[in-house]
Amino acid sequence: MSPAGNVLAVIRFELRRACSRGRLLWWVVLAGFPILLTLLIISVPKQSGVEPPREMWATILFLLCPMAVSMLGTFLYAAPAVSVELERKSWAYLAVRPHASTAVMLGKYLVAVLWAGSAACAGLTVSLLIARPDDMGALWWAMVRLIGLSCPAYGAAYLLLGTLFYKRAMIACIAYTLLFELAASFIPAIVNKFTIQFRLRGLFLQWAKIDVSSTDGLLLQLLGNSPPWVHVVILAGYTLVLLILAQIVLRWSEFTIADEATT
Repeated sequence: MSPAGNVLAVIRFELRRACSRGRLLWWVVLAGFPILLTLLIISVPKQSGVEPPREMWATILFLLCPMAVSMLGTFLYAAPAVSVELERKSWAYLAVRPHASTAVMLGKYLVAVLWAGSAACAGLTVSLLIARPDDMGALWWAMVRLIGLSCPAYGAAYLLLGTLFYKRAMIACIAYTLLFELAASFIPAIVNKFTIQFRLRGLFLQWAKIDVSSTDGLLLQLLGNSPPWVHVVILAGYTLVLLILAQIVLRWSEFTIADEATT
């Protein structure tokens, strides 16, 4: 079978696993998270008689769908891609077959992106139908594009970390998210420009048409003011580089199976 055929076989297998009861339940939880918060938010204005502005809905949906759901979904699926195979003791069989380990990693990565992205898009769509903010169609299209960039980028980052630190994949990914994506992205310096969140924030402001002309210079450094194509190219390049690095680490690492470590 060709390398592309191997990847497609892995995708079909992982999609069947994604339809298991446990993973479907997690998918529903992820998709339902923004829906639940939207219902809670709209219950307050109904009591006070004040409707939330469009900018507020745009910001809330950005934080929930392209950020929280996309990050958590890819984290749950991509981070343990290598460690799961080691726990199943199937890595020894993958390592001796041509391109098998690469096909498994890429197949798992693509399914992780699809799994997390579909949950984020479903939660976004239902939330918008409930909230019905002004210019709903344009806001939906902006958020879908952000999800389409967020899931591949975060999936590649978590996949690389899960390959580098396969024994502590979850801990490494949580540390990366808290220290780099959440903390460092709000530092007004060069370091925040290397985060995925900085690029997504810049695209959000422009695609969702959020007016920040009255903000000060410090806030603009946190939000970014580069043209959209710059953010898109950097995110695409960032994703590609991380995937290549994950493949290099995969090829050169000597993974230890649990039973072998105790003998």
